[in-house]
Amino acid sequence: MDRDKLLKKIDSFNDELINIRRHIHAHPELSGLENQTAILISGYLKNIGWRVTESVGKTGVIAEFGPTDKGFIGLRVDMDALPIVEKTNLSFSSKVDGVMHACGHDLHISIGLGVAKIIKDLHLNFGTRIIFQPAEEIASGARWMIHDGATNGLIKILGVHVFPDLSIGTIGIKEGSLTAAAGELQVEIQGKSGHGARPYEGVDAIWVASKVISGIQELITRKLNPLDPVVITFGKINGGNAYNILAEKVNLIGTVRCTNLIVFKGIGHWLNTNISSIANTFGAEAKIKFRAITPPVNNNSDINRVIRDSAIQILGQQNVVELQKPSLGAEDFAEFLNEVPGAMFRLGVSSEKGCAPLHSSKFDPDERAIAVGIKVITESIVKLNNQSKGNSL
Repeated sequence: MDRDKLLKKIDSFNDELINIRRHIHAHPELSGLENQTAILISGYLKNIGWRVTESVGKTGVIAEFGPTDKGFIGLRVDMDALPIVEKTNLSFSSKVDGVMHACGHDLHISIGLGVAKIIKDLHLNFGTRIIFQPAEEIASGARWMIHDGATNGLIKILGVHVFPDLSIGTIGIKEGSLTAAAGELQVEIQGKSGHGARPYEGVDAIWVASKVISGIQELITRKLNPLDPVVITFGKINGGNAYNILAEKVNLIGTVRCTNLIVFKGIGHWLNTNISSIANTFGAEAKIKFRAITPPVNNNSDINRVIRDSAIQILGQQNVVELQKPSLGAEDFAEFLNEVPGAMFRLGVSSEKGCAPLHSSKFDPDERAIAVGIKVITESIVKLNNQSKGNSL
């Protein structure tokens, strides 16, 4: 099938995929609970002739097509929604109270189904495996699926994520680090209670916690290389019992983001040393727990080049944006890249009226992006299949 016919065929089932996306959007499911979403995906794929394995990594779905003896070229798409109250006023807004597809995973699913629908009509050298992953938003689903064998026999993998900063009809390519590593930081400040009228008789854990929060931000700028950015954000504080009693204990919970994996591997020790020092300076003690959540997405240069070349052929050079900076957001697609070479690209979803940010209650991506994503991914899969021959579609 030549490229023009393939692109027209993709356009011919665009309305079907948009309707599926709207159904999924109206019926979102949280991380690890994507049961009905998985049933819809499995039924669709079985109906068009794919080999489907369900309950991989709890609610994940793996679909395969083509030969099995040479290995598989993979595509990963995620399925879960977020605990957000939707405020888009769309006709297909979420019917589930407090749950919303605010990160575009509903579009990702439709893209995956569209790729499956077109790939089955192509005769490729390698098998194709599409991984429908749960629990991306809690950075767990990739590990669950890998544990259940999702990367066995996989030789290369592609990923896509919608991107409100880019206009519809464009994609973003990034060499090297696309996203940051992410970790969770828990700090317990232990002070000494006392009367609020005589704070000098105790150790005010709230006051010390404020010094930790501000002090660690200052230390980042003076003790760490600014060319390897680190962002620490405390999102929750809990402490104290009454308005006139010095708080004896305060708990802080936050997130740590970093693009340099070497820095990230040492950040737990760095935080422990410096937070303890700050607390001790003011007469308190600190207990620090750091948990690495997911590594950075580090794109393979060869596969990234295939995506870039494919997008240029499909969209034109002017619509392929070279992203200069990584995102400090996290993405557990990185777990797959620990097992298999691969790359992820950004898919523009901003319409003429713009698009609210990811994780916004008003996030409303342009659905025309579904067809764009299918076209770029399909071309990339074909190129990866035919690299040894030096040709494409």
